[in-house]
Amino acid sequence: MSDQKINKDIDVLCVGIIVYDVMGKPIDEIPDWGRLVTFKQVEHHIGGCAVNTGVDLVRLSRGELNITIGGCVGTDGAGHFVKKRMFEEKLNVTAVLEIEHVATSYTFVMIGSDGQRRYFHHFGANAFLRDTDIPDMLLDRSRILHIGGSFVMPKMDGEPTANLLRRAKERSVMTFLDTVYNPDADCRALIEPCAPYLDVFIPSIEEAEMITGKTVPEEILDVLSDLGIGVVGVKLGKEGCIVRGDGRTHRIPIYPVKAVDSSGAGDAFMAGFIYATMQEWPMEKRARFANAVAAHCVGSVGCNTGIPAAEDVLKFMEGK
Repeated sequence: MSDQKINKDIDVLCVGIIVYDVMGKPIDEIPDWGRLVTFKQVEHHIGGCAVNTGVDLVRLSRGELNITIGGCVGTDGAGHFVKKRMFEEKLNVTAVLEIEHVATSYTFVMIGSDGQRRYFHHFGANAFLRDTDIPDMLLDRSRILHIGGSFVMPKMDGEPTANLLRRAKERSVMTFLDTVYNPDADCRALIEPCAPYLDVFIPSIEEAEMITGKTVPEEILDVLSDLGIGVVGVKLGKEGCIVRGDGRTHRIPIYPVKAVDSSGAGDAFMAGFIYATMQEWPMEKRARFANAVAAHCVGSVGCNTGIPAAEDVLKFMEGK
C-alpha cells in the first residue's frame, strides 16, 4: 500500500447507498391490518453501507483517515439531516449529490428483543446514483475505493459498477465491494462483470449463496476465486467468517458478546477489514480484527454507534 500514499489525499472513497434510518425497539410482534402495537424506543440515525463503513473507519482511526462519501440524497428534511450528521461524523460530503423532487432513501428498522432485525426500505435517491457521478479526479486522489450497497442501486449495479471499478484499477486504487440482500436481483449476473476489477469481496452467506448457487462456504470461495477476485470471503453471522487470499483459507469464529442490535454489523466487518488491510496485517489478523469490530457494532442500537478506536478493538481482542 505504501506506493499508493503519494499524491493520494483520500484514504477511502466510500461510494454507495446513503440512508436515513429510523429504528424501533423492541418489536417482537407485527400487528394485523388495522391493529396497533406499541414499542418503547425509537432512534434516528444515518445509515447505508457507504455511510456506515465510512463512519466506522473514521472512528477506528480517531478521525485521522480522510473518508469521502459518494452518493445521492434528496433535498428533503431527511437529506439535510443525513448530510449534517455525516459532516458531524467528520466525513467528507463534497461528493454527495442532492437530487430534487426525490425522497432521501429511508429504512424503518424493526429490532427484536434478541437483536434481530426486519427492514422496510425505500430506494429513494440511491436509485439515481450512476458510475459517472464519480469523476476521475476523485479516483485519482483515492487510495481505496469501497462500493457499498450493490444489488439495491438500479442505475449503478452490474456493468456501471464494473466501469467504476475498472477506472479505479487504472489509477492504482485498491477496490472493495459489499452487497445488500435482494432476492429480486440477478446477483451472479451483476457481480460477474465486476469480478476482474475487485481486490476484496466478502458478502454475507445469504448474498453469497444467491451469487454462487452454493451453500458450503468453502465451495462458495472456490466459485468467487474462479471469477478472478483477489481476496474472497463470506460473512457467516453467528458462525464468524471465512476468508481466503494468502494461499490459505481462514475460518474465524465470532467474539461472544450480547447482541443488542445487529444493524450495520456487516458494514462494521468491512470497515475493520479495510482498516486492517491498510495496516498490511496478515490475512488471519485482518479477519479477526473485522470480527472484533462487528462485535462492538452489535452491542449498541444503531449501525455505527458502538465502534471504538482501533487500539481499543485490539485490546478487546487480547482480552484486556
